[in-house]
Amino acid sequence: MNLRRQLLPFLLLAVTLAVSVRAEGSDVGVAVVHSVAWAPGQPAREGAGEFLVLLQAAKLQRAYRAAGLLAVGDHNGVLRGGGERALRRLAVTGVVVVRLAPKGEVASMPDNVFVDAGPLTEAQAERVLARGLELYGAAPKVSAPEQPTERELETIRAHLRKFQELFAIESGARVALR
Repeated sequence: MNLRRQLLPFLLLAVTLAVSVRAEGSDVGVAVVHSVAWAPGQPAREGAGEFLVLLQAAKLQRAYRAAGLLAVGDHNGVLRGGGERALRRLAVTGVVVVRLAPKGEVASMPDNVFVDAGPLTEAQAERVLARGLELYGAAPKVSAPEQPTERELETIRAHLRKFQELFAIESGARVALR
């Protein structure tokens, strides 16, 4: 089976699962990406998650001044099939990445360059991310994505703390209403 036939289902999946949102009169874009189905021993699927994430990010970066990705992963918020590599690279190159674990808690990551959506629903997290991008803009970029300096990472973390506060406020409001 040729490579195009193998990738076609993933392209269709990307179109159906990743929805770009643009706030009225805004120049910010948000896409939602879901973890791809993963099965050991199926090399055709390896890299599908990475391809999906990078494709959506490229669309956003081309169309908007500030881009954000909401990554809906497994019970730990992890994207399978290479998606994690792509998320980390995007997080240090100006895209705000928010992680959501629909039936669990987001696992901590070594560089701490992601925002945790907490207990929010996908729709709520998408809305809060778009609002954060309108308020605070795109994340800072590093000079060498494969080897960011600690100073560059701290600049990104400081920027993302503002986003994390928005998510905490929304989560608190949601809990208070129950």
